[in-house]
Amino acid sequence: LATLKGLLGHHALYVGLQKVVGADRLRYRCLSELKLRDGETVLDIGCGPAYYVGRLPDVRYFGFDTSQRYIDHARSRWGSDKVEFHCEIFGDEHLPKVGRVDAVMLLGLLHHLSDEESRTLLRLTAAALAPNGRVIAVDTCFEPNQGRVSRWMSRNDRGEYVREPDGFTALAREYFDDVTGEVLATTTRVPGSFWMMRMASPTRVETPAEAPATAT
Repeated sequence: LATLKGLLGHHALYVGLQKVVGADRLRYRCLSELKLRDGETVLDIGCGPAYYVGRLPDVRYFGFDTSQRYIDHARSRWGSDKVEFHCEIFGDEHLPKVGRVDAVMLLGLLHHLSDEESRTLLRLTAAALAPNGRVIAVDTCFEPNQGRVSRWMSRNDRGEYVREPDGFTALAREYFDDVTGEVLATTTRVPGSFWMMRMASPTRVETPAEAPATAT
């Protein structure tokens, strides 16, 4: 398993495995949930090789990932004046660059992050979201009804922070008033359980630029 996880750093193997097991269907389901429209701005954090960009309407797109291989491939395949890729961790310094976005995608990301890392990401996501914007996330999860194969898959996922749905939801509700979700258990070809979570209506989140100055 360790060898396989290492090989997934290569974009062609990653995309190939996604299609073999049907994980690409999870991404397409999330795109369908977002109902993206021409002219909107999309922020994709943890975009990987972004093989689904060709399915997007005429949007302004920002993709962030920490794998240089994935980003190089995505740039060569999709880069344009409307599609940008950055090999960086999305942070406060990027908020002015992307501006207010209509949709944020966190596809297969939160189960790779600790609770504190997830809070940082969700705070940034809430700060970046435009009024009436929406966020979609999908992650491997543990859930009571999953079978043995599905549970084995969850336990051996590359992510170190696979949670039950309530765990993901509790984190999201710290930053969003409107949080709903559902378990997807029949979407992929290989048995698996995934929590698809929708987030909207951010709570008031103070960014560093908005923080009051400290008296000296």
